[in-house]
Amino acid sequence: MRRFVVGFCAVVLFPAVTLAKSLYVNSYREVPVRTSPDSEGNVMASLKTGDEVSLAGAAGGYYLVILPNGSRGYVPKGTMTEQEPAEARLQRLDQKTQQQIKELLAKAEEQERQLTALRQERSQSENARKQAETQVQEQTKRVTELQARQDAVMRETNFRWFLGGVVVAFAGVILGLIWGSIGRKSRRNGVSFGRFS
Repeated sequence: MRRFVVGFCAVVLFPAVTLAKSLYVNSYREVPVRTSPDSEGNVMASLKTGDEVSLAGAAGGYYLVILPNGSRGYVPKGTMTEQEPAEARLQRLDQKTQQQIKELLAKAEEQERQLTALRQERSQSENARKQAETQVQEQTKRVTELQARQDAVMRETNFRWFLGGVVVAFAGVILGLIWGSIGRKSRRNGVSFGRFS
């Protein structure tokens, strides 16, 4: 008995908690929401296919439902179902699909932007590499030219030193011959120049 009383109180005092099921208009029709659980009650609202209401209770052949605006009314049991109508499911799936398509398109656009940025970076890197190669080639050419000039200068310098040495040696030979002939003549003539006497 105690269980029955507790269960009854729960259903009466907290119907939204115990019966919180969603109901939908089944088929393609318009269902009147009445103020009482019979066909005599005034029509307070009208539900269309796919409209969702919350089950608050039952009275005979009618469900007591809570409308989206919070008001309560009665609808015939045969016009309602717990299963969401196919049209509403399709609409929800279509919305979900459209959202996924938008997300995929956004990701594709982002990936395209990233790909474009990577292509630009690659192009810049390729241009920088080509410029670096050109600079290396130019510097190698300059180094080769400078080495050739240095070698030419060294050869010319060595040749000048050689010529300078030859000139000095030749001048020494000439001066030796001149001094030697002067010394011989002066001995014959009896003139003495100090060292050569």
